[in-house]
Amino acid sequence: MNTTVAIDDVLQEDCIILDADCQSKEQIISALTDLLCRSGAITNKEVFLKDVYLREEQGSTGFENHIAIPHGKSVAVAKTRIAVGRLRQNITWETIYGTQVRLVILFAVKETDKNAGHIKILAKISISLGDEEVVEKLLNVKRREEMFALLLAHSGA
Repeated sequence: MNTTVAIDDVLQEDCIILDADCQSKEQIISALTDLLCRSGAITNKEVFLKDVYLREEQGSTGFENHIAIPHGKSVAVAKTRIAVGRLRQNITWETIYGTQVRLVILFAVKETDKNAGHIKILAKISISLGDEEVVEKLLNVKRREEMFALLLAHSGA
């Protein structure tokens, strides 16, 4: 069985929002979930959101570099996919030092996609977000196409 997964299997340009006008964690997670629903990746928004918030209760998904990576493994996910939202302004998110968040990457993981291929792709993206140069570029790109290209380039695609 082939477990190789390409980044463009889980990230699509139409699942990226730049300069989202959201004031809270809940608003941006909802907006990104809407993108995933429109793309056909999520079949039931309420069930998926419940699973995301259950995961949030287990520990913060916010990091000190203005990025949060909320995620949900859910039966409501038809296809493992990622949605990315950059906010107009920082929002409050639980982080170790209270740093606010401006870039949110929502992972929607299909229950049956626990295989190594999908996990490797998600791990590559997470690792690239530890690079300050990459983060700086993601926080400042002007167009959605640029963000898409950056994420592809820095995730081993």
